[in-house]
Amino acid sequence: MKKLIFVLFIIVFLFVSVHGEVNFKGLVQSWFSMSTQVNGDTSNSIYGFSNRRIRLAPYGNLGKKMRWGVQFAFDKFATPVVLDAYLEYFISRGAVLKFGKFAPPGSKAAALTSSGKLDLIERASIVQMWGGNSGLHGYRAFGAQLSGKLMDGKIYYGLMIANALTASNNWFPGVKKLSTTNSHNGFGFWGRLEVYPVHGLKVGGFMGSGNESDPAVADSDKKRNSYGGHIYYKKDGINLKFEYIGGDSNGIKYSGMYAVAGYMINKFEPVVGYESFTPVKDGEKYTNISFGINYYHSKNFKLQANYVMRSEDTTAIDNDIIYANVQYSFNSKKK
Repeated sequence: MKKLIFVLFIIVFLFVSVHGEVNFKGLVQSWFSMSTQVNGDTSNSIYGFSNRRIRLAPYGNLGKKMRWGVQFAFDKFATPVVLDAYLEYFISRGAVLKFGKFAPPGSKAAALTSSGKLDLIERASIVQMWGGNSGLHGYRAFGAQLSGKLMDGKIYYGLMIANALTASNNWFPGVKKLSTTNSHNGFGFWGRLEVYPVHGLKVGGFMGSGNESDPAVADSDKKRNSYGGHIYYKKDGINLKFEYIGGDSNGIKYSGMYAVAGYMINKFEPVVGYESFTPVKDGEKYTNISFGINYYHSKNFKLQANYVMRSEDTTAIDNDIIYANVQYSFNSKKK
């Protein structure tokens, strides 16, 4: 796998070096985390350092109408993986075609928000649950998308058709094989709409629907549906965000929300977050309250610290978390 990624990178680099523009962006996030884990009558503190995310993303243009991008991840995955690999063709501002593996037009706080621009160190639990229940891999999907901005940029839309289960990764029929099977037959459909009524305000929502089956197994149909809405406001140092997400993963209904508020004071940004989520409808409800501070030393260097108070409806346990994050990000393209 590592050799394949290296060869792919060299091929892409050589091709675009000759035929187009090449830029590089990426980030490194080094964490310290500490949590109390309860096991029966015993309670243990677990703590340590880790590299949470290491990303390298070459990207660029192929002429005036085409844009390409690839993103490699060398972090929590067992082996390096290709998170993104796509081509975009600009028909007009209101119609852009995109093909490959990339973030679907779903939750605003998933991969549509860069990991380097998170207000708190980790994404909300309902967002993580949505990604898993939707069959996504790193919040990405394989497919084709039509998107664009309308009414002088006041409205954004995105429509995507994708593989039913992206975790199955690279499925294709082989000409040398006498027979071909795919245990995740089907498609996922995504739609997202976002409007910008005034400067700094973003209001939008999404819907997703998918169905998969294994042709070799009777009654193997699985359905995945989700929906959500968000309101984001960021202007003059004020940072307010809210998103609600609900869904049905093969008969298991789930829902949740998160809210974040922050305010810039010079290079510091105090942040508070609240989230609640129910993994199963009418099941136990979980609540997290986060207190954080972000320090933006420069456009490339950021420090973060979070304390997360976690609570459960019925079976309360001691499981609060302390996070610290040191982040360096870069972009070779001069803006």
